[in-house]
Amino acid sequence: MAEPEGTVDWQDGKSLSECMTYMLEKEIMCDVTFRVGTDHSIIKAHKYMLASRSPVFYTMFEGSCPEKGEIIVTDINSATFKVLLKYIYSDVLDLSLDNIQEVLYGAEKYMLSTMKDECTSLLLSSVETSNAPGVFNVASHFHLEHLKLKSLEHIQKNATECLMAPNAIKMSKECMEAILRLDSIYCSETDICRFLIKWASHQCEAECKTASGENLRELTGPLLYLVRFPLVDKEYFAKEIAHSGLMNSEEVISVFSSHYGRKNEFFAESVRNSKLCYNKKDCTVWRHRSVASPWYKHTGIEYDALNVKVNRNIELKSVILFGPVGNVPVSVRDITVKILNDGGNEIFTQKYESCTQSSELQTVLLSEPIPINANKLFTIMVDSIKYDAYYGKQCKQKCRIDHDIVITFENSPNCTTGTSVEQGQIAGIEFNA
Repeated sequence: MAEPEGTVDWQDGKSLSECMTYMLEKEIMCDVTFRVGTDHSIIKAHKYMLASRSPVFYTMFEGSCPEKGEIIVTDINSATFKVLLKYIYSDVLDLSLDNIQEVLYGAEKYMLSTMKDECTSLLLSSVETSNAPGVFNVASHFHLEHLKLKSLEHIQKNATECLMAPNAIKMSKECMEAILRLDSIYCSETDICRFLIKWASHQCEAECKTASGENLRELTGPLLYLVRFPLVDKEYFAKEIAHSGLMNSEEVISVFSSHYGRKNEFFAESVRNSKLCYNKKDCTVWRHRSVASPWYKHTGIEYDALNVKVNRNIELKSVILFGPVGNVPVSVRDITVKILNDGGNEIFTQKYESCTQSSELQTVLLSEPIPINANKLFTIMVDSIKYDAYYGKQCKQKCRIDHDIVITFENSPNCTTGTSVEQGQIAGIEFNA
């Protein structure tokens, strides 16, 4: 057993998580050993801590057939396993878009639901940025359909920026195919061609192969035929593609011939639509005319609630709340947002961590859009606002967007606070219509 250095120093005045982390790092009183990754790195831990956070570890150590001796973990690398352990011991998650796929895999494997929630939150915050290709890749791998569709939509609208992002070349072959199959995308066919070659070159490097034309062709396979080469810049095609070995001579001749009006036999020639047209439009509505403070704190289980009705079929994307007045202590940051249908049944619930500093408004992005039928009431409920918050005054009972979309707010019998159509919490909503 490893001996602690300076017992008082690491225990006196330290929090529980600090002491537990120290014992993990210094291997004090560890009673389980893992062999992790392909190199079988030795990592020691404490059964009690692991079992207290993960039902998988609990079954592993306390089930009908408990594990004995060293435990082999080959499907997670040692760096990721240490991230998992640090979170288990301290609630601190060292998470970034560079390691999120591995961490999310570990969270699912060991059923660490709160860790999985943090991963999803990071993906949500990155979905409409240049990191959309990375989000698309992770969402596709873990079947997070809402994030998958949202990130692909952002890539369509912002292809030039997104395809230049460093993480774009790390996408799977399936993700590349989904992008190459798009008939609407805001970039040129030359940009698409360049990106496919850049992506394939990265795959060669990952497999320790030279990025020769032949190897690039082998790695791209059927993806090559999704590039519309007759539309690629003629000079770029002649200098960079024609003699690279990426295409065979028959394909090259066919592309050159298409430049003079002959029908191409191998590649599509229709222009991708760069002016994206969507039937749905993004809508944001605020119901207040002025903002005041403070709204009183909830002392027990109380609900700010409001009924909403829209005259069109919509997909509810976000709920806009009033933010805190001043800083918010860690102990009262969590609030819960619920959506009820017109029958009063709960159709959605999501825990949300409030802004930590003073902010008039804060947006709760729902983990997936909620379809709401036209002229059907739905209820927004907010639970446990245990801090001083801003609130709306002189609120509008009815709002219009572009003269054809009408949003109506009504008092809710579920409300146990002063929130009403005239004042209170729930600043607005965001939706697709």
